[in-house]
Amino acid sequence: MKKHVIIPVVLLTVLLSGCNGGCGQIMDGDGMVNDPPQISQEESNETMKADEAGSESENYNMEPVAFPGLMVGDKYYSIELESNSSADAFFEKIKNESLTIDMHDYGSFEKVGDLPWELPANDEEIAAQPGDIILYQGNKLTIYYEENTWNFTKIGCIPDVDADELKEVLGDGDVTVEFSVEWTE
Repeated sequence: MKKHVIIPVVLLTVLLSGCNGGCGQIMDGDGMVNDPPQISQEESNETMKADEAGSESENYNMEPVAFPGLMVGDKYYSIELESNSSADAFFEKIKNESLTIDMHDYGSFEKVGDLPWELPANDEEIAAQPGDIILYQGNKLTIYYEENTWNFTKIGCIPDVDADELKEVLGDGDVTVEFSVEWTE
């Protein structure tokens, strides 16, 4: 509790305590008994409102939190983004407006689709796993449902998903995937 809130609360407690024997009186430095300063109900209410407002702003003025994800049909998956400039740029593109990509099967291990813009590449040799979301050639996005090793940039992954589930959801042919960001309030 802040100092400016403690003093009025203590004074208000002393005033309202109703005990006998000088509880509502304050002694000065000379040992003289003085009546406590009078706090009006309006001042007391203002103090309490200010304290409540401070508590509310401390508890409820938190920044919204972003949760990137993707939809395939009626199935939603969260995405854990990598910590690189490619993932940051991708997030910036989808944070306010969702992105829908038509993806097709490639090599029986991934779905690939064209991005409407280029992203910075941070290519390195990666052993992609089922659920990995990969940037390829700076303008293509892939979702792996099998393993593959190649030079490309990892954007993120779909946590807690296995190859069989991804194959079933992504299907054999073309698929439409929507990438978006949900925000806490």
